[in-house]
Amino acid sequence: MILSGFSALIASLLYFYASFLLWQKVQNQTQDSIRHKILGIALVAVLLHGFALSTTLLDGYQIQFGFGNGLSLIALLGSSILLITNINKQTETLGIFIFPLAALTTVLPLGLNDMHPLPYELGSHVLISISAYSIMGLATAQAILYSLQERRFRKKQLSTLLKALPPLQTMEKILIQLIIIGFVFLSFALLSGVFFIENLFAQHLIHKTFFAILAWLVYATFLVGHFQRGWRGQKAAKYTIWAYVFLVLSYIGTELILYGIYQ
Repeated sequence: MILSGFSALIASLLYFYASFLLWQKVQNQTQDSIRHKILGIALVAVLLHGFALSTTLLDGYQIQFGFGNGLSLIALLGSSILLITNINKQTETLGIFIFPLAALTTVLPLGLNDMHPLPYELGSHVLISISAYSIMGLATAQAILYSLQERRFRKKQLSTLLKALPPLQTMEKILIQLIIIGFVFLSFALLSGVFFIENLFAQHLIHKTFFAILAWLVYATFLVGHFQRGWRGQKAAKYTIWAYVFLVLSYIGTELILYGIYQ
């Protein structure tokens, strides 16, 4: 536990340091040599973050889930995906939005005692679902940034931060890649969820399932349109944002309905 806490704390500090260096890079865009230093620091932070989270997430034959674990996992996935995209693209500037979140959530599992043990089968389904939501959340954030960057570019009103983002073509490629990866995870989440639904209506899951399937259909429609009709740009951003709205409603809307039922 002490080693886990120490790892989480160091990871958090490294995330903050990487964010600080990124902000310096944005302010002084001639400092391209600092890129490798930022990526190295972020990589160490991700490894320490992953180790710290694994000690609180895995417990014998069960998976421990809670609010802190969920947010920490989302941030870890976001940071990891960002590092992976940097293998062939210079996208480290996006860390300005991701690394501060990771720094704050890395230590959450240590401070929040809200763990709920789940068997590995159900826990795996929850892990896949959280992964799908986090990846699609990243895609949505990417879509918002791309949409804003593209519109400001047309009006020649790019701010310093927007100028520091990757080129529009790169931003669009990342968006499509995130949607494809998230779509695969979402598909597995829906398929695996079938095995844990005994009675859709008795478990009050009809609303959650309806909106999740609706989101899946919107993502699927866009991907078909992208590869067969060349849909891109603002249309890609709109489809991504609307689909994620349905995903959010699949959870938040269900919770509101259940709250009304049991009041």
